[in-house]
Amino acid sequence: MRPRAALAATDLGFAAFTERNRPRYTRYAQARLAQAVHVAGAVEATLVYAREDWYWLLGQPSLAADVWEELRYQVRVLSGTASARDADVNGLYDGLPENSADSVLLCHRLGLAVGEAAELMGLETPAVQAGLAVAHRALPHLAKRGRT
Repeated sequence: MRPRAALAATDLGFAAFTERNRPRYTRYAQARLAQAVHVAGAVEATLVYAREDWYWLLGQPSLAADVWEELRYQVRVLSGTASARDADVNGLYDGLPENSADSVLLCHRLGLAVGEAAELMGLETPAVQAGLAVAHRALPHLAKRGRT
């Protein structure tokens, strides 16, 4: 059994993680999913996953990457029933690798700095920059349109 102070610190860590990431996860899910109920469901399922596996996640090389992958999984499952409101967002995910599409969505569509997008996805900044470069080469019209 874990000491009470360790449990409290872990609970505080999860609460801080949730406080920081829920709004950004919600914005991402809103951009990918058409219905508000699906957005809430994807984010909630992701945070339940994180809470239930919090001790295990703390021991992983990148907690943020593992939870981000769960959010993407939840969004993929729900996007099968209803695609995004914005056809350009659908085009990103149809025409690019998922990391590249996420990089464009987060940086160009949602306005996150490259470093913030990398932190959110649990990646190094150069990985997000590479994802953006792939997008600019593969679908320049979609990548550029999101900068406005």
